[in-house]
Amino acid sequence: MDAPWHVNQLSRPGKIMLIGVDQKQILEKRFLDTGCRVMAVKDWATALDFARHEIFDGAVLVCQGSLINVAETVFNLKDLNRSMQIVLLIGSRSKHPKRLLRQLMEHPIEGTRILTRRELQRELHDTNKPQARGNPG
Repeated sequence: MDAPWHVNQLSRPGKIMLIGVDQKQILEKRFLDTGCRVMAVKDWATALDFARHEIFDGAVLVCQGSLINVAETVFNLKDLNRSMQIVLLIGSRSKHPKRLLRQLMEHPIEGTRILTRRELQRELHDTNKPQARGNPG
């Protein structure tokens, strides 16, 4: 079983693959702000091809397909790199986003974390904030 992890592990400087539609490259910009190197791909087949040839510390999948497609992609990525951290985002343009989220909650995919786009952006933004310095009292 994979150890629990937090998005901060994903946002430490490393190599991240964004899989799916990232309108206006907002997520890509957020990851770049944390010092990550980012490879953005539009589809899962291309993602798997890149993962066969390069090592990524993490992947963010914008889930717009069926639970079966999402699970298959995660399992294939994990087969190629067991230590890859994977975040699943429910795509707002998905045909039935609430149904996909319910399915993922009912049938969680081990080694993944489910976040909304806003939650991921908030965590990446918080990671990039400078820490308060000085003597607390």
